[in-house]
Amino acid sequence: MSTFRAPGRFTFGVGALAALGDEARRFGNRAVLVTGRKALAEAGTTRRALEVLKEAGVEAALFDKVEPEPDVATVDRLRRLVREQGADVLIGLGGGSAIDAAKVAAGLARRDEPTRAFLDGAEVTRPVLPTIAVPSTSGTGSEMTNNGVISDRARQHKASIRHASLVPAVALVDPEITVSCSPEVTAISGVDALVQAIESYVSRHATPLTDAVALRAVEELVRALPAVVTQGENIALRTAAAWGSAMAGLALGNARLGVVHGMAHPIGVRYGVPHGLVCGVLLPPALEFNREAIPQKFETLRRILGGDPVGYAQGLLLACGLPMHLKEFGLDPETFEAIAEESLPSGSTKANPRDVTKDDIIAMLNRVT
Repeated sequence: MSTFRAPGRFTFGVGALAALGDEARRFGNRAVLVTGRKALAEAGTTRRALEVLKEAGVEAALFDKVEPEPDVATVDRLRRLVREQGADVLIGLGGGSAIDAAKVAAGLARRDEPTRAFLDGAEVTRPVLPTIAVPSTSGTGSEMTNNGVISDRARQHKASIRHASLVPAVALVDPEITVSCSPEVTAISGVDALVQAIESYVSRHATPLTDAVALRAVEELVRALPAVVTQGENIALRTAAAWGSAMAGLALGNARLGVVHGMAHPIGVRYGVPHGLVCGVLLPPALEFNREAIPQKFETLRRILGGDPVGYAQGLLLACGLPMHLKEFGLDPETFEAIAEESLPSGSTKANPRDVTKDDIIAMLNRVT
C-alpha cells in the first residue's frame, strides 16, 4: 500500500509572495517568520514578506537566526520564541534550512523535550502548528516534504525528523524570489534538485505516480540547467527551475531517495560541505553503481538527458562551475569507514534500487576524493 502526501495548498507563480498575508490569516493573526541571517534581508524579500503580513492583519515576529544546516540549539531557540509569541502559524522563508527549522519547530511546538531528543528518535505527535513554506532557492523541495533535516554539531550528527504532520499546510512558490540567488547558490541548489528528482525516480519505493512527477521534474531542471546559473534574471529559466525543484520535492517526499543522500549527511556534518554540492559530486558514481539494477529507467533517463546519465551528471558539474571531486574539503580516508557505517542505516540508503554495502560506499568515496 502506498500513500501520497502533498501540502494542503500549493500556490505557484511569479508574484505569489503577495498572497502570503491572506494565506497566513487563515490560521490566525500571530505568526513567526523564520529566515536565514542575511541574504533575503539584503534582497528586500524579508521586508516585503513582513509588509504583506501586516497588510493582512497578521502580527509577525521575525526569527532571522537560521544558519545553513540548522543546529538543534537554533531550533530550540525558535521553539521558545514561538511559545512566547503565542504563534498561530510559522512561515519558513528561505532555503531548505529555514523551511526545515520552521517545520520542525511547528511540529514540536507543544512538546517539552529538546529538539535533540527527536533527532534521536522520539516520536513527533499531533497537535502541531501549521507551516507555510516559501522557498527562496530552487533546490531542496522542502516546501513539499514531511521531514526537516537538523544537525547536532556537538555530536557531528545530522538526520531527518520525520512525520506526516510536518508537511506544510501551504507551499507558496514564487520564482521571482529566487532571482536574487547568486550563481553559486543557483548552481548548487539546482544540482541538488536534479539529484533528488533522479534518486526518487529510481528509488525502490517509487510508484507510477511518483515516477511521473519525478520525470517531469528532471525535464524542467534539464531545461533550466546550466543556463540559469549565468542567466539568473531570466524569469522563464527561474520558473522552470522552481517547478523542477517543487516536483522533485513532491516525488522524494513520497518515494524517498537513495545512496547519495544517505552518504551526504555524514559527509556534510563532518566537513562542512554544502549539501547540494555533496549530492552533485556523488551522483556520477552512484549512477554508475546503480546502472545494472535499473536498466529500463536508466534508458529513460538517457533519453531525457540526451546521453549517458553518468556523463551528463559529470558534464553538468563542469558547466555549472562546480568541482567534480571533494578534495578541497579535506576528506580524510580514515573517516570513510565511519561515514559508511553511518550511511547504511539511513532510510535514503535503504531506498536505493541496489543493495549497498559498506565496501560499496567506501569505493564511491574513494572515487570523489
